[in-house]
Amino acid sequence: MDQKRLEFIVIGINFVGIICLIYFAIPYIIHNTVVQNPDSMLPAEAWDNAGMALTIGLLPLIIANLFGYIFIIPQKKLLRLLWFIPSILCLIVVISYWCYT
Repeated sequence: MDQKRLEFIVIGINFVGIICLIYFAIPYIIHNTVVQNPDSMLPAEAWDNAGMALTIGLLPLIIANLFGYIFIIPQKKLLRLLWFIPSILCLIVVISYWCYT
């Protein structure tokens, strides 16, 4: 696989991960108390579902950011560390979910 195609795939995976992070972090941060499926076996509020989804998605997001760090090489080495910003934000939200619930 050539380098441009690999970079495109890695950027696409990271973009999907960032979109999922934003999608699930907003209900958690605003503490949305709506029960979306009240007739389910284990009904939960939207912020609780979002926190659990972020917990499950943390490892794939770290792996996707690690691939971006490894395979996409900018001119400056310090810019490579910017790939880990979504992982760090997700880790902060997950830690707050598990420590404060």
